[in-house]
Amino acid sequence: MKVRNLFILPAICCALALTLGACGEGKQENAKAKAEAEARKNLIIIEDGKTVAGVKDKGIKSVVIPDGVTSIGYGAFGDCKSLTSVTIPDSVTSIGGRAFDGCEALTSVTIGNGVTSIGGSAFNRCTSLTSVTIPDSVTSIGYDAFTGVQSVQVSAGNPVFSVDESGVLINKKEKKLHYVPESLAGSYTIPSSVTSIGDYAFSDCCSLTSVTIPSSVTSIGKDAFYLCSSLTSVTIGNGVTSIGKSAFYLCTSLTSVTIGNSVTSIGDGAFWGCKSLTSVTIPDSVTSIEDYAFSGCKSLTSVTIPDSVTSIGERAFAWCEKLTSVTIGNGVTSIGDGAFCGCSKLTSVTIPDSVTSIGQEAFEDCTSLTSVTIPAKFTDGDVKKWKVPSNCKIIRK
Repeated sequence: MKVRNLFILPAICCALALTLGACGEGKQENAKAKAEAEARKNLIIIEDGKTVAGVKDKGIKSVVIPDGVTSIGYGAFGDCKSLTSVTIPDSVTSIGGRAFDGCEALTSVTIGNGVTSIGGSAFNRCTSLTSVTIPDSVTSIGYDAFTGVQSVQVSAGNPVFSVDESGVLINKKEKKLHYVPESLAGSYTIPSSVTSIGDYAFSDCCSLTSVTIPSSVTSIGKDAFYLCSSLTSVTIGNGVTSIGKSAFYLCTSLTSVTIGNSVTSIGDGAFWGCKSLTSVTIPDSVTSIEDYAFSGCKSLTSVTIPDSVTSIGERAFAWCEKLTSVTIGNGVTSIGDGAFCGCSKLTSVTIPDSVTSIGQEAFEDCTSLTSVTIPAKFTDGDVKKWKVPSNCKIIRK
C-alpha cells in the first residue's frame, strides 16, 4: 500500500498542476473574451460583422478591436475624447477617413500588420498621440491623416513610405510630401525627390519660419501651409504650376513670397489673411487669380496684374487696406464681385478695354478712390452696381 501511495502522490500533484495550468489559461482566455465582449458591447458592427461602424458610448477609454474585423469605418471613433488606447488587429485591412478624428486623449495606437490603407483625417486632432508607427503593409494614406500627431514612424520594410531626418513623411512612390510634424521649426528645404505637396501637409507648423520649394515640385495642395503663423518667407520653385486653395491661409507673419514663373493659377484664398505681406510679384505665367486669393492682405501696397491673367476672382483683393496702386493687365476679361472692396487707400484705377464684366460691389468702401477710367461700353448703371464712391470721377475712354 505504501508503495502504491508513492505512485499516487505524484499523479495527484501532476493532475493538480495540470488543473492550475488550465485555470491560468482559462483566466487568460476569459480576459480576452471579456475584452472582446467589452469591445463588441461598445461598438456597432454592421450586418456583415466585418466593419466597425460606430461607438455607442463616446466615453469609452480603451478598445481592443476583435480579430475578424476587416475595416474601421468612416468616423467610427470620431470625437471619442476619453479614448486613450486602441489595438487594431492584423485582420483589419483599412482604417476609414476620420476614424479617430478628434480623439484628444489618445496616447497609444497599435496598427496591425494587415492594414493597407489609412483614410484622410484618420488620426486628425489626436493631439496627445506622441507617435504612430506605420507598418510595412500600408501602401495608401489619405490627406490630413496625422495632423496634430506629434510624430510618425515607418517600419523599415515599408516599400512606399519613408520619414526623413526632420520627421517628414514622404510617399516615395507618388513623390508626395504627406505630413510634417507640428514641432518642425526654423527653415526647411523640401527634398528634390518630391514633386507635390499634399493637402494640409504643413498645417499648424507654428514654428516654421521659412520654406524653400524646389523646381521638382509641380503642385502645392489645399491648405498646405494653413496657419503657419511664424512663416516669414516662401520661395516657390519654377516647377510649380498651381497653388492650391487656402495654401497659405492665415500665414500672418508672411512678408515675402517669390512665385515661380510656371504658376498658372493662384487658388481660392491662397494668401487669405496674410496681413504682413507687403509685396507680391505675379509672374506672366499666371492666367487666373481665384476668389479671395489675396483677401485681407492688409499690408500689401501695390499690385501689378500681368497681361497673361484673364480673370480676377470674387473679392480677390478685398480688404487690402494699404493698397494704393493697382495695374490691371490688358488680358483681363472679368473682375469678380467685390474684387477690390475695402481697399480704403486706393486712389485711382484704370480698367483696360479687354474687360467685359465687372461684378457688383467691386469697389465698395474704396473711400479714397477719386477716379476710375473705364471703357465707353460700360453704362452709368454698371458703375452704380460697382459701388464707386459718389465723389469719384468716372473717365470714359
